Amino acid sequence: AVVKLIPPPTGDETKPLKCLLFDAWYDAYKGVIVLVRVIDGTLKINDKIRMMATGNQFVVEELGTFMPTPKSVQTLCAGEVGYLIAGIKALDQTKIGDTITDANFPTDAPLPGYKEVKPMVFSGLYPIHGDQYEPLRDALKKLRLNDSSFTYEPETSTALGFGFRCGFLGLLHMEIIRERLQREYNVDLLTTAPTVIYKIVATDGKIIMLDNPSQMKNHANIDHLEEPVVKGTIITPEEYIGAIMGLTLDRRGVQTKLEYLNPTTVIMEYELPFNEILLDFYYQLKSCTKGYASFDYEFTNFRCADLVKLDLLLNGEVVDALSMIVHKDKAYYLGREVAKKLKEQIPRQMFEIIVQAAIGSKVIARETIKALRKNVLAK
Repeated sequence: AVVKLIPPPTGDETKPLKCLLFDAWYDAYKGVIVLVRVIDGTLKINDKIRMMATGNQFVVEELGTFMPTPKSVQTLCAGEVGYLIAGIKALDQTKIGDTITDANFPTDAPLPGYKEVKPMVFSGLYPIHGDQYEPLRDALKKLRLNDSSFTYEPETSTALGFGFRCGFLGLLHMEIIRERLQREYNVDLLTTAPTVIYKIVATDGKIIMLDNPSQMKNHANIDHLEEPVVKGTIITPEEYIGAIMGLTLDRRGVQTKLEYLNPTTVIMEYELPFNEILLDFYYQLKSCTKGYASFDYEFTNFRCADLVKLDLLLNGEVVDALSMIVHKDKAYYLGREVAKKLKEQIPRQMFEIIVQAAIGSKVIARETIKALRKNVLAK
């Protein structure tokens, strides 16, 4: 039955080599080990191969299959799946989904269907202890090896020190990466608030993609800002329609569809700004529907919005890690809330601390943390 239902692999051993790289991991002794499926041609030990996406070239040192334990072989032919070791030492020299071909007799085009995934959520990861910066960097390299949708680059914060700006597919992806860093690599992390990517359109028509609010000050002559918009789909019992409408209206959502799946269940579709659902929308949705509603979303496009950069200042100094881009209508409320929360969380010192929220040079909220009173009678 299996032979009849599942067709055998197709491929031509006489054609130029064409392999799909679909997984990889790092070995301390052998370097990067990649899993490949041979689509066309034959892969042999000592062959010189080329990664078509990166252009890197290597010489095959070892081939094998899993039976289920690794078993070395001399060749991998069209239709076979196995592992490849080629002395790949740098973790960024391979990409999941890349096409491997013969460096001397390459194939005409890479395998179709591979599209590099672009992250949609960004956050800063900083080691709590300064001596963990190098272990964190090595851990990020290893995670990037078998998760091509995860990106990172070094960044420096005046408040938090040296860290990395990381890109994720969503909040769940971010939580998984953070948990793996802490559990598998024993790195204690401080994570900044997640943000989305914005599009800056300059007065000369130039387009800049902004993933870090603190970098907005580096761009002058801004004509307008655009924010990512998603299509959200909510399936819920009909008695919670009113509560969901109120929640989505508060998040600047626009309803595009309401349809009854059956007499008691409805499907609702909304256009929502991505940054409005980023933090607690899912939890608020579950709360107002007593856990019965489900939510899914997909990115649609960028749209122009009235956005401003909200800065937080301590004694007149901007804390870049706390900067955020928000809608102008919510800036005053968020500024007051964050300033009040900082006042509650920052311990009192021997001097007065002034907490301010500002849009540009205009201060919109202020809280004061009073200094500790000196005991002049103490000896």
